[in-house]
Amino acid sequence: MDVPLTASRRRRTREPVWGWVITAVAGMSGVLAVPMVVVYLFMSGAGLFMGNKAWTFFSLEWRPGEEIFGILPLVVGTLTTSFLALLLAVPLGLGTVLHLHFFSGPRVQRMGEAALGILGGTPSVVFGLFGTVWLVPRLGPSLASGMLVLTAMVLPTFSLLALAAFRQIPKDLLTAGAGLGVSREQVVWHLAVKTVWPLLAAAATLALARGLGEALAVEMVCGNVSGIPFSLLQPVRTLTTTLVQEFEYARGVHNQALHVVALTVVLLAAAASTFAFRLTAARKTGL
Repeated sequence: MDVPLTASRRRRTREPVWGWVITAVAGMSGVLAVPMVVVYLFMSGAGLFMGNKAWTFFSLEWRPGEEIFGILPLVVGTLTTSFLALLLAVPLGLGTVLHLHFFSGPRVQRMGEAALGILGGTPSVVFGLFGTVWLVPRLGPSLASGMLVLTAMVLPTFSLLALAAFRQIPKDLLTAGAGLGVSREQVVWHLAVKTVWPLLAAAATLALARGLGEALAVEMVCGNVSGIPFSLLQPVRTLTTTLVQEFEYARGVHNQALHVVALTVVLLAAAASTFAFRLTAARKTGL
């Protein structure tokens, strides 16, 4: 004879189902968000390639008033600013992390990590204000100003991820190296850094993705002149600053071109993130 379920027992039997549904919906929302954004941007910008202005997309000039939408200078400005910032941020961040993790006491480590966390959480407009007050008067609105501001912004991202990577090294590995009479510096460079180099490369790539998506701070200091820079003191314009400056009043084919610009930003950041995850997976599999 079947025993009827009480109200409390019925609730207990339903809870795992509802929990599974909520988890599935939340998980699928995160998974589907990126492809939905990509599809939306592609559909919104596809009209540019179907009209008589499609050829301008491959021009070397961005002049929306004349319906010329050459995206190459914007891509070059974005990549140049981000890669130069990364070239400065990686050695500075690596040196900071090595000092904190291997050569500092616990108190200094906590203070240094807290400082990196504060720097990483600082709004971008603060970095832009700093660049406007201190860098632009000395270097002008230029690639150099944008590079230095972006360096300060991606430095904590790389440093915190690199610090997490070094914490994954087994202590026995470093102890064994020291037990063989090897100096601490040699242990750090020949064991620690080589052990986690894929994770360090992944951290640098994620920091690059952070730089590719930055708009406000770079807009305040880089000059916002479309063109391919041949000097650090030349003004540049990036993909994201173009979106910030023009999207509000863009209409027609101009609006379509900006959707393609936004799609380009998403694809560049996605490529950097995918490369970082592949590096992380290679580290976990021992490749």
